Amino acid sequence: MLPQFCVRNDLKQWSRKISKLSSLIDNCNKALLEIDGLEERRRLSVPEANFRKILKRHLLHLLDCKKLYWKKRCTIRYFKFGDGSTKFFHRVATERFRRNNIASLRLPDDSVIHDHVGKEVVLFQTYKERLGHSSQTDIRFDLKRIIKKVKGLQALSVPFTHAEIDQVVRELPSDRAPGPDGFSGGFIKSCWHIIKEDFYRLCSDFHAGPIYTGLCSVGIQVHTSMPILPARDSCPEA
Repeated sequence: MLPQFCVRNDLKQWSRKISKLSSLIDNCNKALLEIDGLEERRRLSVPEANFRKILKRHLLHLLDCKKLYWKKRCTIRYFKFGDGSTKFFHRVATERFRRNNIASLRLPDDSVIHDHVGKEVVLFQTYKERLGHSSQTDIRFDLKRIIKKVKGLQALSVPFTHAEIDQVVRELPSDRAPGPDGFSGGFIKSCWHIIKEDFYRLCSDFHAGPIYTGLCSVGIQVHTSMPILPARDSCPEA
């Protein structure tokens, strides 16, 4: 029970300090103001200059504590009242709507549009004019000299080999699921001798391209979390 009493005592002292943050910040500002006024009349001594530096650091620490306090208090208040149909929830929703709402638009001829349909037409026409036209650019750079031709890039587009697929499966974490279906790496490794042919065909179809049309017809979705297999000429076919 002794640790609980110690924690309670520390929390009480911390609460007293937090409640006096505003007065402490005001005292620090007053002391800094007095030191600045003293510096205008004469040159500060070394202890006085060091004291001002220490006081500034302490003031910054108090301001950080006050900011953290109000941030935590706002979070707790939102957890208590944010999801309920309370006045606090409606005030937050109204303020968010005001920030995201465009009240009016001013046109180049100084006319102002307030109605929703008019603002929609103006925004659509503005983006259409900006995104629907391209201007001719005059490039004077020698791209052939700047961009060097790299040989051997055709190895990146060769089909996936069985050895590469097996290597990726072996490196999968056993306690994690690579996709949203929930099958972990340990399950895939233990059943690899049964399902590997299906994976080989999947990777082959993925490389060929028509996998999307074939899977959409049966309602199967390909997720982007599928591991990327590096293609190399040095890997032999399994």
